[in-house]
Amino acid sequence: MSIRPPRPCPACGGALRFSHTEYAGHGETVAVLVCRQCGGVERGRARAEDASPPPRGGAGDRQRPGRRPLDEGPVDNPVIDEEAARRLREQLGLE
Repeated sequence: MSIRPPRPCPACGGALRFSHTEYAGHGETVAVLVCRQCGGVERGRARAEDASPPPRGGAGDRQRPGRRPLDEGPVDNPVIDEEAARRLREQLGLE
């Protein structure tokens, strides 16, 4: 199996990189590519959209440390201590 080289940018000849997938309508999506040199945008051919997207995986599926369920109150904020929070509420007229 050979890996094909990336397509060149039609404007400047630079290398294109995958940016995101865009909905093209009628159940089809297109890959959006961006040139690394000039920033030009190139759209690929429309493809049929899958009925169910593949599972995400990665860091988004794991629970981050220090996070707690919403019913246990707000998440700790190490930047704003209780005194700073009180002054901020006071300045905003919330107290």
